[in-house]
Amino acid sequence: MQAASPRPPRGPRNWLDRAADGCRRLQTWLMVACLVVMVVLLFGNVTLRYVFNSGINMSDEMSRLAFVWLIFLGSVLALRDHQHIGVTMLVARFGPGARKASHIACQLLTLWVLWLMAEGSWRQTVIGLDTRLPVTGLPMAVFDAAVLYAAVAMGLLTLVDLARVLAGGAPPLDASPEDPLV
Repeated sequence: MQAASPRPPRGPRNWLDRAADGCRRLQTWLMVACLVVMVVLLFGNVTLRYVFNSGINMSDEMSRLAFVWLIFLGSVLALRDHQHIGVTMLVARFGPGARKASHIACQLLTLWVLWLMAEGSWRQTVIGLDTRLPVTGLPMAVFDAAVLYAAVAMGLLTLVDLARVLAGGAPPLDASPEDPLV
């Protein structure tokens, strides 16, 4: 007879983990949808153009929109998993205190850049609300909103990481599962 497995503790941490995992799954499926839209529209348009001498007028605009959203959704997921390119040859030689200090400094600089990105994309989104795309008639703001979304989401992820490190957690060295300093 097996003992019942212990249930994971309930509380805000477990709820936050589930919410973060749900957001990750949603973003992944949105990326899949963007990729499917791009492939179907571009392949369909090429086929129609060369076989039937016609085409889908909105194909270029919609595939470009899907591509922009795909890039920014992917950048948010990459930040969450620490998959962005990082040069760690200097930081790898630091001691734990210096690594933590450099990580905090880098996260603060990242937050500043993300603030600039969010502020600029907000302004562009507001401007783009009155400008329409020529074929679909969608507001130009749908492109700028992808940048705004990415800046806000990456800012939240950076704040969570910063709070975790300030609370005593170890800063991640890079995306590798093994930390060479441990």
